[in-house]
Amino acid sequence: MTLHRSQTLFDAAGGVARITEMTTAFYKKALVDPLLSPLFAKGDANHAKYLASWFSVIFGGPQDYLSERGDIGFVIWKHVAMHITDHQRARWVNLMREAAAEVEIDERFLVPFDRFIDTVSRDVQANSHIPKEELRERLGITEYATDVRFEP
Repeated sequence: MTLHRSQTLFDAAGGVARITEMTTAFYKKALVDPLLSPLFAKGDANHAKYLASWFSVIFGGPQDYLSERGDIGFVIWKHVAMHITDHQRARWVNLMREAAAEVEIDERFLVPFDRFIDTVSRDVQANSHIPKEELRERLGITEYATDVRFEP
C-alpha cells in the first residue's frame, strides 16, 4: 500500500484512535520497565493521551494539543532536568517501536515514524540535561506552573 499525496502520516497511522492505542501500549510497557519506570512513574496519568495528541499534531492530524497543552516549548519544558541517559533514550525508542508493532500500525507509517522517534528522542535527551534556569531563559519563561499551558 502506498501513501497518496492527499494522505498525511496521521491518516496512514490510522488516526487518533490507533495512535492512542500505540501510546497506551507504550505507556504500559514504560511503567514496568526498569530503565523507564523512574521517568514515567511520577508522571501524569493522562500521559499516553497527551503523547498521542502531540504525535497527531506532528503527523498532520488534529491540532488539539496546541490549544490544550501548548507548543514545542511546553514539550521541552516537561523534560527539564530529567537527565535522560543513552540507555533510557534507546529503551524509549525500542518500546515505542514495539508498541507500534503490537497495535499493527500501518507499515506506511513505520519508516517515517521510526526516523522521527529516533531524532526526537535525541533532542529530548539533550534538552533533559540543560539546567532549569538556562532552559527557562532559552524558552523565555518568566513563570511556570505545571497545570497551565506554556505560552512564550
